[in-house]
Amino acid sequence: MHEATDARLDRLELEVRTLRRSHARWRRATMVACGAAVLGTLLGFAADEVAEVLRARRIELVGADGKVAALLTAGDHGGQLDIWAAGGANVARLAASESGGDMSLWNTAGKPVAGLFANSGGGRVEVSRGDGELAGYLEATPEGSDLAMSRVGSENAASRFRVTKDRSEALLAHAEEHTVLLFGATRKGAAVTVLGDGDREIAYLGGDQSKAGLMRLSNASGASMVEAGTGDHGGELFARNTSGQGGAVLGNSDKGGFMEVRNGDGKGAASLSVQDNNGGRVAAYTATGQIAAFMDQGKEESGTVQVYAGPNRVAALGGSATGGLLNLFNLKGKAVFVAGSAADGTGGLFSIRTGDGTQVVRGSAEPEPEVAVYSDDGKQKRVISAPAKP
Repeated sequence: MHEATDARLDRLELEVRTLRRSHARWRRATMVACGAAVLGTLLGFAADEVAEVLRARRIELVGADGKVAALLTAGDHGGQLDIWAAGGANVARLAASESGGDMSLWNTAGKPVAGLFANSGGGRVEVSRGDGELAGYLEATPEGSDLAMSRVGSENAASRFRVTKDRSEALLAHAEEHTVLLFGATRKGAAVTVLGDGDREIAYLGGDQSKAGLMRLSNASGASMVEAGTGDHGGELFARNTSGQGGAVLGNSDKGGFMEVRNGDGKGAASLSVQDNNGGRVAAYTATGQIAAFMDQGKEESGTVQVYAGPNRVAALGGSATGGLLNLFNLKGKAVFVAGSAADGTGGLFSIRTGDGTQVVRGSAEPEPEVAVYSDDGKQKRVISAPAKP
């Protein structure tokens, strides 16, 4: 019985070994068949079809060293493509943002050197230095466009150009980052402004409200010292003193040129002008602005000098075809002393008069020297003559 049992166990062991060898052969055959089928399928796709859609959340391209060279991912705002240099630095990125698309470039040290961005106003281009410091930008704005550049060591604009619908303007700044020059153009004209400390205007060249030319120079405090422009009759120049009131005015009138010198209160102290007969006129004024004296061309191209006391003329000196004439007046405007050349040109004469203008003394040099004294009513006189010649 034991022999029968042993024989049965030997047969079972033989059958198990046989089945195992058969299963191994079947598995190898099945794998070969599956591999051939897959290879055939891939070869069939390659030969006959192109895949239209490739779906993935992340796609990596790696180099021979196994390091990522490019990465395509999906983010909160859309797609993003990053590129790495051989040394491992992330040097470029193209991505979607809330406003549109962004493109950024870095150097191998990891510093930003350039960027192109979309924003609500349009596009913006930035360039930076090797250390990442912003060097300049060009930006589209809702009003127009904006271009700015900076110096090494500062990201503040050293020069800036802006264009809008109605105007174009620019600024330049010196090393201390203070704006020193502004210039621009509008539909009304163009202008250049130089700024000093505290952004105070110290020089201006441009147009005025009438679209005519205007130049203005100011002191360090920003107070205007010199203005030059155009008026109804030609050019004008105004020079102020430090108080801003006095100074001088040079310009043109409908008769010709004029010049006025003003005191510290801004009132005229002296003037030079052209009068109606095209002759010149020079005037001096009191501290309150009243006329004190003037000299001008009188009749027949002769000169006159007149002196005033307050509003009253008190002296007049003039010339004529026969010689000079002097008049002294009282405060009522009456001549009380007259002296000059006789009308016939033969010699000198003088006349002394009362306050109402009545002559009381008269003297003449020709034909014979004499002095006449008159009564108060001027009807009687006494004459003093020179002695007769022997």
